[in-house]
Amino acid sequence: MSIDLRHLPPPEPMEIILDRADTMVSGDTAAYTLPHFPSPLLPLLEERGMRYRFDLSGDGGVTLHLEKP
Repeated sequence: MSIDLRHLPPPEPMEIILDRADTMVSGDTAAYTLPHFPSPLLPLLEERGMRYRFDLSGDGGVTLHLEKP
């Protein structure tokens, strides 16, 4: 299940995702639907040691899948 963040103004989606990434423990996963590819977010996720991948949401957005290794 993906949490749809497309209705929120920037930078709220990024803040929500980073807050969640900071509380995840090994094996946790999360998914978020965003209006576009979040390039500025990627280095911040990498700093936190997160794995991520993207899928097209099928309606113009992207789904970000996060995993804490």
